[in-house]
Amino acid sequence: MSTSEPVLEIEDLHVRFTRRSGWRGRHVVDAVDGVSLTLHRGETLGLVGESGCGKSTLVRTVFGLNTPASGDIRILGTRLADLSALGQRRLRNRVQLVFQDPYSSLDPRLSVHDIVAEPLTIVGRYSKDRVVELLESVGIGAETLRRTPAQFSGGQRQRIGIARALALDPEVLVLDEPVSALDVSVQAQVINLLQDLQRERQLSYLFIAHDLSVVRHLSDRVAVMRQGRIVEIGERDQIFERPSHEYTRTLLAAIPIPDPHLRADAPPAPRPALTRTNRGTS
Repeated sequence: MSTSEPVLEIEDLHVRFTRRSGWRGRHVVDAVDGVSLTLHRGETLGLVGESGCGKSTLVRTVFGLNTPASGDIRILGTRLADLSALGQRRLRNRVQLVFQDPYSSLDPRLSVHDIVAEPLTIVGRYSKDRVVELLESVGIGAETLRRTPAQFSGGQRQRIGIARALALDPEVLVLDEPVSALDVSVQAQVINLLQDLQRERQLSYLFIAHDLSVVRHLSDRVAVMRQGRIVEIGERDQIFERPSHEYTRTLLAAIPIPDPHLRADAPPAPRPALTRTNRGTS
């Protein structure tokens, strides 16, 4: 387990929604039910669980888009609830989000320059050199500054999204299934880029994904979420090789195995057909 300083701490977080039930009835849904997580500097914490388990609600709460019923969120050791609205916005700049879908997360009307420049302009730190530096750090050349997202492939668009997320020099990137919308051949390139950026900038990643093979490749620790709760958290190898919770074992059992001969439910291999050379003579 990492002994470096924590950069993001979530303690006993509860997020509740009230929903209609029938014509007049209402009921309370615990979308996040007592979640506690700690992310350390330079670490990748994988967060896995089926759709609807509360991962997105948790992320939206970290970014201030949902109001928690109770619990604390600390960024770089500072409790968000102790700050003014302006102070919270400034501190949340230290945590940035890379979206799942590179096709819908970039404004199609803006040039690449304007997409990356926008956060810099908002905080009064714009310079063209900075925009070029950010794009080149993710493998996008300066000659593309005036192009729009439609002129780039999916992998290139995700690189542009990463450059935008890095604009304000964050400590933490929340990666919301950042490669799930990409071709397999492109996924490896983006994953390698993320690993290089993490080493260069000492970034911390909260990596949310359904693809457990990617989670195993990238993560130092893994948290398993079910029905709004963290049911298991531990070192990567412990989670994948010695899971303690039945739900974790169910998730791991559902990982597809490309080689059909290695699957537990695979039919026995067919026996070779008899030919003139291997038939008996009796």
